[in-house]
Amino acid sequence: MLTIIIILLIIIIIFSAKYPWWLPTKKGLIVLMYHHIYKYDDTCDLEKALYVEPEIFSKQMDFLLKHNYNPITLEELSKSYKDGTFKLPKKSILITFDDGWLDNYTNAFRILKERNIKANVFVACNYIEQKNCMTWKHLKEMKDSGLISFGSHTINHPTDIQTLSDEDILKELKESKQKLEENLNITIDCFAYPSGAGAINKKIRQMVFDTGYLFDFSTKRGITNFKWNKEKAINRLYIKQGYTLFDFYLLITKGKNSF
Repeated sequence: MLTIIIILLIIIIIFSAKYPWWLPTKKGLIVLMYHHIYKYDDTCDLEKALYVEPEIFSKQMDFLLKHNYNPITLEELSKSYKDGTFKLPKKSILITFDDGWLDNYTNAFRILKERNIKANVFVACNYIEQKNCMTWKHLKEMKDSGLISFGSHTINHPTDIQTLSDEDILKELKESKQKLEENLNITIDCFAYPSGAGAINKKIRQMVFDTGYLFDFSTKRGITNFKWNKEKAINRLYIKQGYTLFDFYLLITKGKNSF
């Protein structure tokens, strides 16, 4: 009996050293980050981790609803900031997609509509109308549904925006904002750094705010303090292929799924 207890204790210690299940629930703004909602196959161009299968995505969305999370839009976040209240529904969560891939419309949007779930897309403007990417028609349909809002992800999705000249950085920031606002007849207040590059660069962050954005989003894993003060870009939880619902649970409650 003693042997069994010792073995069980060892298993618990090893499990607890890998998974942060025992940490207290982290409060703050939860932001999920997706790229593709598509079953990875030989035709896919990007790394495998970027592809979450539609069936898995559906289960993750069902998990949020079952546990009373409240998906919100970037517009709702902006409004709470502009009125100075930061008042958002209990258990608010932002579901975001980066780049503007076609499967965000064909798969993710379909799943979201079936469940009446709000979400957000950070669009790289020069991806629009390109192969395997969404069209303006898709974006307008998503906007008109009332479920999807949009943010900027630059014009050309530079691998590292920090390597560009100041002039080119401003062009990426300004033109993407302007293009989305003019074509979708909306206000773009939010910006996500491609690949997360520039999110800790004070000069570039100031350029983002000077261009008229209210919020900037990084790719750093974590949950951000609800009353955001612009000290750091907003963290996001990168949802990758292969994550179980246990991983998903740990991310949205502890801010990380492993040590």
